[in-house]
Amino acid sequence: MEVDPLNRKANIRRWERDKDGENITYWFCEFAKDAARWETMVAAQNARSVLNIGVTIPSCQGGTHGIRNFDVEEFPPDHYVIFCHGPFIYVACGSSQNEPS
Repeated sequence: MEVDPLNRKANIRRWERDKDGENITYWFCEFAKDAARWETMVAAQNARSVLNIGVTIPSCQGGTHGIRNFDVEEFPPDHYVIFCHGPFIYVACGSSQNEPS
């Protein structure tokens, strides 16, 4: 299965307001199991409404891209996550250990 780099799915992982409370920084993740959780659909929809005002992300095409297409998804058995599609840059991290020969 090939992933369209201009339409990647990402979930809200966490957020943080700056000390002035004027700007919010958001972190995204690829998998719903790692995403922030809302206990009710109503709570998730309220949060989504705020996000749909617009969030700017670095784009895989270079520059920035504004996203406003957030949606809510049920993640059984007991919570909801918020996701959107856009030209996200996925960052992979890894580690290795050299085993003695």
